Amino acid sequence: MSVNRDNVRVYISNVMGGLGETDQQIAQFILQQPAQVAQMPVSKLAQAVQLSEATIVRFCKKIGYTGLLELKSALKRELLEESEQTLPVSPDIFLDDSRKDVAQKIAMTAETTLKETIDLLDMRVVNPVVQQLLTASRVLFVGFGASGLAAMEARDKMNRQGIDSEAYTDRFTMTLKLANLKPQDLVVAFSHSGETPEVVNAFTLAKKAGAQCLAITHSPHSPLTEMADRYLLTCGSAGPWQGDSIATRISQLFIIEFLCTEITRHNFKDSASTGLSIKELLIKERIKRESTG
Repeated sequence: MSVNRDNVRVYISNVMGGLGETDQQIAQFILQQPAQVAQMPVSKLAQAVQLSEATIVRFCKKIGYTGLLELKSALKRELLEESEQTLPVSPDIFLDDSRKDVAQKIAMTAETTLKETIDLLDMRVVNPVVQQLLTASRVLFVGFGASGLAAMEARDKMNRQGIDSEAYTDRFTMTLKLANLKPQDLVVAFSHSGETPEVVNAFTLAKKAGAQCLAITHSPHSPLTEMADRYLLTCGSAGPWQGDSIATRISQLFIIEFLCTEITRHNFKDSASTGLSIKELLIKERIKRESTG
């Protein structure tokens, strides 16, 4: 499945975890020296990383480019766009930062996370995912640890959309409930690494039952994405003071909110001719439900 590679370095950083040691070496060099790589012929890059030219070309193709030329062109465009913008303050948090600096840096992290998540979204996948959510008999959200919070948030929001949804966040319940899956069901898994054993096991059970699988993960090369019918990518990594990354949670919640908004737009598409905004239509729908409930 293709993914959005408009932000080259975000994309390379995202796929690194699923690459072999040699490919990670190339990726790391590109991330550290993007301006130099953008100007290097393949022979110079191969010399710099002490690998063969063929290995460089294979790496480029492995991550979705036709070759080094296309990768360099994308890097040049990205660097040019950045040179025309004011560079932000480093988001790294230090012990001698003021409280205001810390707050501003966390806000900067949130803003950057949202932009990077949008960069990673393959918009061609969004409509099929929305259709999956709308047509499934049941939608079962699964996640473990911090990703379990995203699963529960998704369940609550989808239920408010009228989509029959459940959420499971521990291995025992996942195994028990997913044993009764049907082909018409959809399992949506949240896992930053794409390797969480409990969540991978949930997909294994779903596949045995013939159910559809959607992964929401940081890693496009993982056991989860290999089993998924479709996947959407999140971003975010933890800083030394943050524990579970706020960026990861923001990215997951953004994906949920985006999908819910697309479902709302789909549901009210036929009502657009009335001239009412989505907000006004939602208010009317809520009043209607309350009056009949």
